Amino acid sequence: MSHNFQRPQRLNWPDLPMPTARVACLGYILLIAYASTFPFNFNIGVGADALDWISAPIPRYITSFDVFTNILGYLPFGFLVVFAVYPKLKSYRAVLFAVLLGGLLSGLMESLQTWLNTRVPSNVDWWTNIGGTTLGALLAVPMDPKWLSGSAFHHRRIQWFGPRSSGILLALSFPLAQIYPQPAWLAMGDWADVWQTVTLWKETFNFATIEIATTTVAWFASAICIALAMRDRAPKTIILFTILLVTVFLKALFTGMQFGIDKSFIWLTPSAFWGMVSSSILLVGALKLSRRWLYLLALLSLATMIFLVNFLPQSPYYTVSIQEWRHGRLIHFNHLISWLAWLWPVGAGLSLLKGLKPSSSI
Repeated sequence: MSHNFQRPQRLNWPDLPMPTARVACLGYILLIAYASTFPFNFNIGVGADALDWISAPIPRYITSFDVFTNILGYLPFGFLVVFAVYPKLKSYRAVLFAVLLGGLLSGLMESLQTWLNTRVPSNVDWWTNIGGTTLGALLAVPMDPKWLSGSAFHHRRIQWFGPRSSGILLALSFPLAQIYPQPAWLAMGDWADVWQTVTLWKETFNFATIEIATTTVAWFASAICIALAMRDRAPKTIILFTILLVTVFLKALFTGMQFGIDKSFIWLTPSAFWGMVSSSILLVGALKLSRRWLYLLALLSLATMIFLVNFLPQSPYYTVSIQEWRHGRLIHFNHLISWLAWLWPVGAGLSLLKGLKPSSSI
């Protein structure tokens, strides 16, 4: 071996800020503010000071549900703060900043809840929110600088989705849109209350058959819309089935939080399961077709999903589920998620139209 040989030095990843993380952090703050103060029925004349909750006695009845949801709600916030302040703050400084910011934000929300008729401010909520923020920050700090700076994420995003943001937005919002119940599993766009649709058939229907058909078409349409927003080099099958697994996990998690752990999978009926399986089999074969055929299938299946959801008779189980979710434990969060379930098909349709332009980069 030559004496002039030098072992290659390890290159350090550049410490770059991540603007996307700062936007996401700001968006999550707005989400917390919305969920903490909805329905905004403030009443200043309640005769209480904004900081009375600090010295208030500990509530006699503290449920594990309240503790868990407070920790879970602020965990992503602490996680995002570490990304947002990188590289100016690192290690324990980033954790300390996240905890202080989480404490201030939670304290502000508790103070605002003093004047809300439907809320009860609590110092226990404040401590659990701080705990969730701390846990999220501790999970983010050990990550590699290429992730904290956003360089690796940006590289994967460009490699898989290109410069368009519609694809990544559809992929990230799809699991959240399934939390709120729809007429069939994985279906969205229930606009019957908005435009007062009329059921086309009055006679008795086999609702299991309708659910299988709607679930099959819904997952096929959604997956194709997301796939068309990806580049050809992207591992589409792996990404789509990862999204499906995350969707199942989130649905079970929030259903368990809403009604109890024993009912986490009550929504996964045999009809929903076999509709999801059959649609996944069709999807594997469809992804091998040309983009022209995929656009045609996406438009037809998306329109069919809207038709099945809005114009066919609704299952009695779905009607009961809607009422329970609207009056359940997560009533304020449910209202926000319902909008996402209503608007996702609109975003998917706009993404398809944009992708049809000759100047599209997908």
